[in-house]
Amino acid sequence: MKNTTLRTLFFAVFMLCFGLVAGAYWFQHGPQQQQPCPLCILQRYLYLGIGLVALLAGLHGPDLVGRRIYAALIWLLALTGIGLTVWQLSKGDTMNSCLSDPIGEFVQNLPSAQWFEGKLFFATGGCADKYPPTLGLSLAVWSLICFAVLSIIATFIVLRPHMTRQVNK
Repeated sequence: MKNTTLRTLFFAVFMLCFGLVAGAYWFQHGPQQQQPCPLCILQRYLYLGIGLVALLAGLHGPDLVGRRIYAALIWLLALTGIGLTVWQLSKGDTMNSCLSDPIGEFVQNLPSAQWFEGKLFFATGGCADKYPPTLGLSLAVWSLICFAVLSIIATFIVLRPHMTRQVNK
């Protein structure tokens, strides 16, 4: 990975996160019609947050301290996503309707819930809803894997001090 610049890695994280949100949109409005629960919507916010931090880091091209700050933000957001997804996987089956609990009300009342005509950040499904697996796993498990990969990438960025910055010529 010595030819990979720091900016390239941050831009790859940005593309991954926005690809995941686009994929979630496709699962919601595509042929499978998998309706997101409030916890799924919170995961979308976390992916967008990670993606925006990575985009800023890629545009900025930070030095060692700056890149560690960006990576720490990504790491914290990814760990939050891991916690949220583990909670969804462990408690989701026991929730009758997460749309009417405090988390559901919070998510539905965010101003962004109405953006894009309520199609991207508006929860329409329940946490206990069951859908066919995708490549053998539920979307929540795939989300957990993606958050884990993002936290590993952020840890890698922090621990690799010799990774080069791309210099403008």
